[in-house]
Amino acid sequence: MVLRLVTDELTRAQKLRVAYSAWARADVDILTTMFADDGEFTVVGNPVLNPHSGLRLGIPGLRGVLAQFHRDFRVREFVIEKVLVDGDDAAVHWHSSLEWVRSGRVIDSERCDLIQFRGGLIQKILCFFDSATMAVMTGRAQSTGADAPEGRGPVITPEQAPPGA
Repeated sequence: MVLRLVTDELTRAQKLRVAYSAWARADVDILTTMFADDGEFTVVGNPVLNPHSGLRLGIPGLRGVLAQFHRDFRVREFVIEKVLVDGDDAAVHWHSSLEWVRSGRVIDSERCDLIQFRGGLIQKILCFFDSATMAVMTGRAQSTGADAPEGRGPVITPEQAPPGA
């Protein structure tokens, strides 16, 4: 595909910026050209609280979870905070503001992805984020914290922190 020819000369950090930009635009076709055919995509979390959680294998698995995610959410804002690359390993720290399509509720989400490359392609992505807040904001769980700000988890004051924290 043409994109692979264009991205062959990019550094891994640049390739990741292209890939995350494609994710933010819901451009699954571009994103999948950067992913190994037998790649793994895992969103850490409980599938009962977050239906996007779990392991997806290969291009069909990646396509399926991304299509479902972008049916459920609209990306309002997207910022890559930091991209770190060391050989075949990378980490991406990013933030997004998402609108849940069903309710119009806005969810702020900070994430960290661990990525492994094989050759020039992404072989594995392991995605970490605050799945509990996502579950509360989408109505899959309830929060009893009355002072929890909209779109974020509860605020813990120093007096509420556990000893030694």
